[in-house]
Amino acid sequence: MKIAEASITIALLCSLLLTQSGCPDTTIPLIYAEGGKRVCSLDELEAFREVSNQIDREDLWIAFVDVGQGDATWIRTPGTRDLDAKDILVDSGNCRLADGSCGFSSGVNDLYDSDGVGALTTFMVENGWLEDSPIDFLVATHPDKDHYGGSWEILQRYRVGAFVSSGISSDNKTYQTALSAVNNEQGLVNLSPATQTGLNPSAVGEINYNSSGLITTDSWGRNIQVTLLSADNSASADNNASVVLMIDYLGTRVLLTGDAESPLDQKLIEVDNNSPGALRANVLKAGHHAGRGTNSTELLERVFPNPESRKYVVVSSGLREGLPDPETIARLESMVGEEKIYRTDRGDAILGKDRSTSPGDDHILLRVSRDGDFTICYAYSD
Repeated sequence: MKIAEASITIALLCSLLLTQSGCPDTTIPLIYAEGGKRVCSLDELEAFREVSNQIDREDLWIAFVDVGQGDATWIRTPGTRDLDAKDILVDSGNCRLADGSCGFSSGVNDLYDSDGVGALTTFMVENGWLEDSPIDFLVATHPDKDHYGGSWEILQRYRVGAFVSSGISSDNKTYQTALSAVNNEQGLVNLSPATQTGLNPSAVGEINYNSSGLITTDSWGRNIQVTLLSADNSASADNNASVVLMIDYLGTRVLLTGDAESPLDQKLIEVDNNSPGALRANVLKAGHHAGRGTNSTELLERVFPNPESRKYVVVSSGLREGLPDPETIARLESMVGEEKIYRTDRGDAILGKDRSTSPGDDHILLRVSRDGDFTICYAYSD
């Protein structure tokens, strides 16, 4: 299909469904949605929204939400509602000190403040997850504000069952405010540090320590296995304390690496040495927003060992100097191909956006069916 024809087709589809989430920003050159990258169909978007109303879920859905500079991953697992189907947030974007979304008032924003959590909650509400809906697990991978900053706001809006973090300490006022909210939330189970979650089996289900020292749990959804690959509360830097999770649904594997930098990359390689195949995945959320010195060739070769396998990379990033890094992007492209890298910053610089306007227009939606098929596409906001 030619670019002009495709633009007309998309515009017509949107005109038929004005109130629905799912219409792309047609001001973005369509080439950014071509080259093998897919835009979610209206049927796919409706199926994702319908998850909020289903008693029984058959598919795994993962939304890599565009929160601008930062991370927020909404995982919706198969199972029966109020039994074994779960809604999980791994990170929650940034908050803004000036508008109180960090949990306290301040008249000054720091350089990288953005309303990432606003973009996250807007996306969740658009898809049926209204105020007081459950978030079974809220994970703060590490104390960087573009990852945990939205935690306080999420705790105000939703019924959070358990909080998971690496447990590394931080004196940051925003982080301490979020932790206070966690500790004051009635009925919430604090599973921090994450490596000690085995001390709370009644809260998180059966957790097993296997021979390589990895922690696995089957409490995050029907036929879902989650493996904690790292969560180092004694790391010398916050980024390398990141909670690293492998999500496996009937053999389709998604690796979430937080803000992993070179030391954590190397630690993960050592994990793979001790437990061969531990890092093998179909989808990688690139470490540290694909910044410089991350996502090493050796790590990528462990994640994607089979050149013929289905493999994709998601880069969650916004407008911040050096993120993503061109050399890292080139390394990712050499491993999976440019057409299989999906980015939440798609077109932001070209459109002249700033940190306040970059969130919210490039959500990425992954669907894994019970027969092992999976699709990935851009899920646009209104």
